[in-house]
Amino acid sequence: MPLVSPNLDDRNFQQLLDEASSRIKQSCPDWTDFSPANPGMTLIELFAYLTETMIYRLNRVPEKMYIEFLRLIGIRLQPPSAASVALLFTRARAEEQPLQIPRGTRVTLSRPDSASDALVFTTAEDATITGGSTQVEVRAQHCDLVEGELAGVGTGLPGLVVNAQRSPIVASTGDALDLVVGVEANPNELGGRIPAIEYAGKTYRVWRQVENFTATIIGADQYAYLVDRMSGMIIFAPTARLEKQNGQLTTTPEALAAIPPKGREIRLWYRRGGGPEGNVEANTLTRLKDALNGLQVTNPAPAVGGRAAETLENALIRGPQQLHSLQRAVTARDFELVALYDSQVVARTKAMTQASLWSYALPGTVEVLLVPFIPEEMRSGGQVTVKALQDRQTNEALQHVRQTLDERRPLGTTCVVNWAHYKTVRVAAKIAVRREEDLLAVRQRVIERLYQTINPLPTQFSSTGWPFSQALRVSHIYDVALAEPGVLWVEQVRLLVDEVPNNNVSVITADATQRRTWYAGSGSTLFRSFNDGDGWELAARFTDEEITDVKSHPDRAGFVVIATRLPNNAGSRVYVSRNCAETWDATIYSLSFQVQDLAWLLHGGEPLLLLATNVGLYELTIQSGSSPVPVLVDKTNQTLGFYAVVAGSDVRGNVNVAVAAQNNGGIYFSNTGGSTNTYRQIGLSGQAVRELVMENDGPRSFLWAGTASAGGDDPGKGCFTWEILGSENPQEGWQGFGKNWTGGTCHAITFVGNQALAASHRSGVLRLDLHNRDAAWQAPTVGSGLPMRDQGRFLPVLALATDPDARLLLVGGGNGVLRRMDAGEKYVSLSEKELDKVTLPPTWLFVSGAHDITVESEDEANRN
Repeated sequence: MPLVSPNLDDRNFQQLLDEASSRIKQSCPDWTDFSPANPGMTLIELFAYLTETMIYRLNRVPEKMYIEFLRLIGIRLQPPSAASVALLFTRARAEEQPLQIPRGTRVTLSRPDSASDALVFTTAEDATITGGSTQVEVRAQHCDLVEGELAGVGTGLPGLVVNAQRSPIVASTGDALDLVVGVEANPNELGGRIPAIEYAGKTYRVWRQVENFTATIIGADQYAYLVDRMSGMIIFAPTARLEKQNGQLTTTPEALAAIPPKGREIRLWYRRGGGPEGNVEANTLTRLKDALNGLQVTNPAPAVGGRAAETLENALIRGPQQLHSLQRAVTARDFELVALYDSQVVARTKAMTQASLWSYALPGTVEVLLVPFIPEEMRSGGQVTVKALQDRQTNEALQHVRQTLDERRPLGTTCVVNWAHYKTVRVAAKIAVRREEDLLAVRQRVIERLYQTINPLPTQFSSTGWPFSQALRVSHIYDVALAEPGVLWVEQVRLLVDEVPNNNVSVITADATQRRTWYAGSGSTLFRSFNDGDGWELAARFTDEEITDVKSHPDRAGFVVIATRLPNNAGSRVYVSRNCAETWDATIYSLSFQVQDLAWLLHGGEPLLLLATNVGLYELTIQSGSSPVPVLVDKTNQTLGFYAVVAGSDVRGNVNVAVAAQNNGGIYFSNTGGSTNTYRQIGLSGQAVRELVMENDGPRSFLWAGTASAGGDDPGKGCFTWEILGSENPQEGWQGFGKNWTGGTCHAITFVGNQALAASHRSGVLRLDLHNRDAAWQAPTVGSGLPMRDQGRFLPVLALATDPDARLLLVGGGNGVLRRMDAGEKYVSLSEKELDKVTLPPTWLFVSGAHDITVESEDEANRN
């Protein structure tokens, strides 16, 4: 139970009046008329009213003490924050002479009125349109620049306080020029690299801002001050008798930091203004207030980060929370509060240990996720879109939060700061309302409730916004709709997602080290699932490219590689991620030849890629500036192309590599790690091998080769196997497994228990019993759930893969992704856009799409 603060005096007007009447009866028995008309009672009522007013003021003393206690521990009202925007300055044509744009250049709205004159953005730095260029981008803030304002003169006494004349000073943006405090100094007092400013013929030493005057904060640089940006108050150090090593106090007070000398001027350079009105839309800042001939200006993106000054009520709530983490971020809540209050661009934060999410995480790494702030007036009907959020995710805010957290994190802890990810979901439902209700009004209110419930930002229906990682279920929609007065019932509720791998899934793989994580390539889009395919999220989009292969490293957690095909067969590109496709390396490997297949290796403990291409085999080290190096496979044909490559270790620890040559050139094998000139031809010349896989069966290892058919009615030859015996060849050579094979081309091979599974072009997923010497391929039944082309023929299965525990089988094709559980025979689709439950990864949040709500009156509903 919370502590209840009692009133110092809880008497009200009537009680005071009754108490006075009782006292009169005791002291003046002759006073018998207590009616309101009695002049004496009128005076009693007046004094009772005045006393009640005094009691009210008295009872506010605890609130004042509460405010004073918060002030003593350093809680201050947050000043308004200035919106920030990137301005694009353009001149009509390129010229040889550079054009200077000075810091402080002012830009305002295109419409020339009094409101636009008041809303001014000033550039935060000098910029130059270089010779031969036509444009330059420069950061600007919604504020006024105050230059060299005389705030006061030093007295030589401790505890000096001076004030900015045009407060409030904007909240810190991470730029040191937000506020500069200079104290007049003689030239002989300056030397070395001491920061100073020349102004009006005088030199001013620049002092630095600190949080408090403790010795650990002040350090060697004694020239420091405190600031209250809201009031514009600049506070210099007081004096105090400090404790000595023997526990005794010093005899005389000592200054806690430097004190401005007597008679020295104190001047301020600062930015003032800010506020939510600075959050203007894109392409609205187009009018220069300062003459710069031949220049045009605009803001390609909206201005973000403008916030109003903090209210006292909010500070009273914030104070106790921030008390626990004013200087250090230790708990998850500490990290969240520091990030939240450090940047006005941020509306919401989430901190978690990376090791709880990712297998690649280093111990002691904290990941902090940020959600940008969007003003209420910019949320149409309460809706927040992915584009609106992404437009407000600035690198400056990210760097500012990252720097602040690095200053406050414990020793030995690493902090990673990222923006949250967003997943759009739409709701379709039918509701019935009471006959007296306005159908359109109810529909709009229900939609607004959905917008404000399925929302990453705090709203009136959710003080924190939709929780990270919490799935959206149909039951949530029933709750939201039925909470609207006038709604009688809800039916036909469907949850809709826009993007799932439901078309042309040609590659699919399970992450070897990240539990329950899968990747699926569909055209130019890479999808990722964190829950065995129950839900998919967009991981990357490679516009105008086609994903041809996806591989996760079997040993190094986090490493994922993608190969894409460029339009018109112009070559390939290779992309590498070190964090399970969260982000991609800046280095993109653009190749002029076609990459047909990929395989991971470890070389000296570092990841290494093997690329099977149409002009040979290459190896690629994953380092900045690296390029593919050719690997010699066949001395007699150094440009021999390859369709497939596979690498793996056997039970003896040998690293084996096999490649399938183009033009039916057979299989080449290396048992010494696949280095150049270590391959030998091991057969299958004349066979159209397209797929290679290695299988470890207890102490034995096998190489599997899947073949292509000639097309038409050709059933194909199925698969061949070859036992891996190091430098020796097996006596039986290649063993063919083609009995009852009717699938045409074999697109992929994997293994579950004692079964081999093959993705075929015509017969779905075929299976083979590996413990049966006379084994024959078995085709799935018509009722298996695999999509059919026509009677008796399945649509092509282009990809299949199992998870590391071989519990699940996922297959991909023209209709998307399907899953088979626990060696069963039934497949279920994982590519539906209409769901009863939409899942959400731990670093993602929901955003509402355009909801489709149908409303009818109860009379109409009953007739239907």
